[in-house]
Amino acid sequence: MIWVIGGTKDSRDFLAKFIKYDKDIIVSTATEYGAKLIENLPVKTSSEKMDKEAMLKFIEDNKITKVIDTSHPYAFEVSKNAMEVAEEKNIEYFRFEREKVDILPKKYKNFEEIKDLIEYVEKLDGNILVTLGSNNVPLFKDLKNLSNIYFRILSRWDMVKRCEDSNILPKNIIAMQGPFTENINIAMMEQFNIKYLITKKAGDTGGEREKVRACDKLDVEIIYLEKKEIIYKNCYKNIDILIKNLVQ
Repeated sequence: MIWVIGGTKDSRDFLAKFIKYDKDIIVSTATEYGAKLIENLPVKTSSEKMDKEAMLKFIEDNKITKVIDTSHPYAFEVSKNAMEVAEEKNIEYFRFEREKVDILPKKYKNFEEIKDLIEYVEKLDGNILVTLGSNNVPLFKDLKNLSNIYFRILSRWDMVKRCEDSNILPKNIIAMQGPFTENINIAMMEQFNIKYLITKKAGDTGGEREKVRACDKLDVEIIYLEKKEIIYKNCYKNIDILIKNLVQ
């Protein structure tokens, strides 16, 4: 059985191409929402967050022979644990990693730690758009300038509730499915008079290029939460080349 660590557009793109070569696949996602996105494919799915011990059990229970890691670029612990359990179980590990975008914004700041980013944000004047995902929303709830911060999240009731539980008013919640075009980003930032955009370096798949272009046109400063560096084993940046190496 081949284990695909999924939940991203990368995993859907990979599965759409790989399924014709092998259907003995189980895909794990951290949420039920991630599993629903691939429910049209003839693969087994498992939606649960797994620590290292859970991964070891998962490998044993499903008789895993290969691990294909297509998790989010910022899912540091997931990839770290997956590599470790693959080595302990003496099975092959493959990683698909998105290419970085070849564009830098005119105005930007980088932060390696979320706590440092939040300290900086609290000192800012002007409206701020946060696009870090709903998991990071509670970290902003005690900021003095919370009323000036807008959160763009997936349009799911549990994510909206997480915002509401974090003292965020409905007018500051933008629940939409991305990624977004440059024009939609521009319209949204103009609508809410945004001066700062907080985001991850998520590559073209995550709409990073469109965000940069929109921010440059509106003179908006981008505040990046940096990705933790990790050395992947058997890392590929092209899905077709990855599949070629898997099936040869």
